[in-house]
Formats: sequence, C-alpha cells, structure tokens
Amino acid sequence: MFEDLRGFLAHLESQKQLLRVKDEVTVKYEIAAGMRKTSDIEGPALLFENVKDYPGWRVLGGLFATRKLVALGLGVPQEQMLERYLTLEDKRIPPEIVASAPCKEIKWTGEQIDLSKLPIVTHAGKDVGPYVTIGVQVGKDPDTRIRNLSIHRMLVLGRDKLSLWAPADHHLGRMILMAEEKKKDLEVATAVGVDPAIVVGSQARVPFGIDEFHVAGGLRGAAVKLVKCETIDVEVPAFAEVVIEGVTIPGERVADGPYGEYPGCYSEAKQAPVLKVTAITMRQNPIWQTALTGMPVTENHTLIEYGNAAVVYREVKKVVPEVRGVNMTPGGTFRHHVVVSIKKRAENEGRNVILALLSMGIGLKQVIVVDDDIDPFDPMQVDWAMATRFQADKDAIIIPRIACSTLDPSCPEARVTAGLGIDATAPMKDHWRFEKVEIPGVDKVKYI
Repeated sequence: MFEDLRGFLAHLESQKQLLRVKDEVTVKYEIAAGMRKTSDIEGPALLFENVKDYPGWRVLGGLFATRKLVALGLGVPQEQMLERYLTLEDKRIPPEIVASAPCKEIKWTGEQIDLSKLPIVTHAGKDVGPYVTIGVQVGKDPDTRIRNLSIHRMLVLGRDKLSLWAPADHHLGRMILMAEEKKKDLEVATAVGVDPAIVVGSQARVPFGIDEFHVAGGLRGAAVKLVKCETIDVEVPAFAEVVIEGVTIPGERVADGPYGEYPGCYSEAKQAPVLKVTAITMRQNPIWQTALTGMPVTENHTLIEYGNAAVVYREVKKVVPEVRGVNMTPGGTFRHHVVVSIKKRAENEGRNVILALLSMGIGLKQVIVVDDDIDPFDPMQVDWAMATRFQADKDAIIIPRIACSTLDPSCPEARVTAGLGIDATAPMKDHWRFEKVEIPGVDKVKYI
C-alpha cells in the first residue's frame, strides 16, 4: 500500500493511469473542465504542472474519478472491491504519532497566511467562488477528544477565513454545535493530498465516536502516521501535501453557495460555520489536490460508493443471509438508488429487504431487489427482471416521509422524501415460469 499521495501517483503512472498536463491552465474553470472530460471518458487522473499565476505548484484532479482508480488506491481488484472493503474496514489499526513530518517542511503563520497563494479551484459556472473540495477535515469530539474524519467543502472568504459546510446531521457539524453549546470554538485541521486509504476511510459510515484513522489503517494494512499541528491540538497525516489549521468562530455563519453539488444541480446559498485559519503547513514542491462534484460520475460519487454499499450489505444480511451483490447505481449518485441481488428462500424476503433499507435513514429513495440470477450491475438484466417478474399493483412499496439528503432538489422540504421499493424477484410458486432461456454450448462456439 501507499504511505503518501506521491507513492500512489508513481504507481498510477506505471499503470498509465496518470496524465501529466503540460499546457498552461487557470484555476478558474479550466482545471475543472479537464477533470470533467476525464471523468466522462473514464480516463486517467490529471496532474496539472503549469498552473497560471501559481509557479511551483502542481494541481491534481480526477484522482478518484472512476471505480478503477479507487480500487487501485486500495490495491484491490475492482470486481472484489465490496467484499474486500467489508473485510478491511473491520480490521482497524490505530494510528502512530511521530515527532516530525514532511507536511511541516514549509510553515505559514501570522501575516504569512494567505489562502490566495494556494491554487484553490473554481469548478462550476455558477459556483460562488473557489472551494477546497477534497480536504480531509480532522476534528476532535469536545467531550471525548476522539478524532473524526470527514470531507466538507470550504469556500474561500478571504486571506485567512473559510466557510465550512458541515450540516448538523454530519459528525463534524454535530461537533461544532457541541463546542458552541460550551461557548467554545472547535479546532479543525484540513489535510489536502493524503494517501488513498485516508480519503476512502474518511467516508466510512461508522458510528459517531469511532476514529476513522483506525479505519484508514485497516484499509491500508498499516498504521497511519500522524503529527501534531503547529497551532491547534489536532493530529494530521504526516505525509499530507498541505495542512490548513484553524478554529471555528462560535455562532458566526456565512452564506455558502450556490455550488454545483453531487446531485448534478446547484445548491442554494446556505448558512455555514466560519473557520479562521491559524497556520498553513506543506511539503516542499507541494501538490494541491482538488475534486470535482456535479453530474455523476465524479469523485464525489465514487468515494462514497463502498462506504454506502457496505452499510446496505450489512443491513440486508440481517434480513437475508445470502446476498449476491449490492449496486449503488451511478445515476442514483451512489447514494439514493440501490439494486440488491439476493438468494430468496422465502416469499416475502424481497419486501423485507425493501422495508429494512428504506427505514435506515441514510438517504435511500429507491430500492430494487432482484434474484441471484440477475447481475445487479447490468442495467439490461435489472430492466428485464422488472419487465418479467414485477407487477406494480402488488410488488411496489411506497413509504412516505423518510429521511433524505438536504441537497436533493426534489425534496419538498428539507430532509423529507418518499421511498420507492420494487420487488423484482420471481414468485417462488411456479418458479420455472421465470427461468432465463439458456442455449447450451454457447461457451464452446469458437468461430465467432
């Protein structure tokens, strides 16, 4: 596995999955345009080496733009990702604290702090400004001091201020409110440019109070090395390219948005906490990493896929022991729609799976359940199962007023939607009527 981002990039280059861009590009739109194109063609990650007005900087984009790139980051065959993720996520390894680290090679404090000197990218046409989009935020529970990892967008507000869009129903947002109740700030460090396991681990759907650095250690098979920040009592990845240290300003909120969000639509301006930057540290010859959001598929989608799929898989296993596959669909933003393949041994198991998943409160809006002879990743097979094994008047389930994402533009009110379940499994009675037509000997045909 990879100790740092640079090791991963070297591996990608050896696999022809990294393109070095020599053309001059701007941080406003042009870098994002390249990222959009490489995502659309499932192309390589892009390392921009000639960024206008930012000499000495390189900007990395599209690092996790495809499922293949995520799998390469974890050293797992793509077709085995969910199975391996489930195993590795549970093998948690505590981090190791070190005294010194590469992320401290350059230090900006006091008047040296200036966010405009970082090549922070403006992505979509109606984005209100430049955003930090793939910084891993590290905060500590005000009561237990247990670390939490997350990724939330941050809008540049000035030389030393950022917004921090962390809703109250997310762990970091909860910690900000907990600190404010004590009339205190919350110390938050944002690590940009870390190894893949840390990024993926930060998106694991683990309960509040679990340190995701332990999860990242399990995913990479070795302890993550951490170093204490310069100005705040928070530990960050020792090999991060850039670390932004700061404290929230209790009670202060600022308009954040519009912003091109993961559903593929613009989110309206929302009130977000404000972070005052207290220090910026970085490696020599630093790499700034950015991630694209917007229309699927982007990094915003692929990074959360397996964390969401793992939660769904474990919930389905409580209902049906034999789960054949879980597909968080790309068009469903890897969050809202899922297709589950099961080995059904009792008539109501399909319905039971639907009810279990829609009641989880993780933002699922549509659940399709198919038999184990259907590949949940093949849209044609899923469509065929719905055409031949599903009747809307008896196999569809609608559950009103369930939890949804605050960013879903179709929700009539925040956090409330309706869930649709489709039981496209064949009835167990007269099951022969639903068998696929198979032609013997297809695998032996050699002339085609």
